Amino acid sequence: MKPFVLTAAALMFGGLTLPAQAMSLDDACARLASKLNAAVQAGITAQAQQIYQRGSQRIASNFNGASCPTVQPPAGSN
Repeated sequence: MKPFVLTAAALMFGGLTLPAQAMSLDDACARLASKLNAAVQAGITAQAQQIYQRGSQRIASNFNGASCPTVQPPAGSN
């Protein structure tokens, strides 16, 4: 079987996933800001706080302790 056919078959049946595309810190911060904004706009304060906490932790972990200074915590998350 050709490699392409094998890969396509594996993808159709969920046996193989493609590697995650590398994301820059700026892209990660923009994604966090977008998710946070959506939760805040929907009025879901508890979820917004979770998004901020988990997103900030994940960014720090994946980017050697970096943070997103332009992304502020949602109100009430002190």
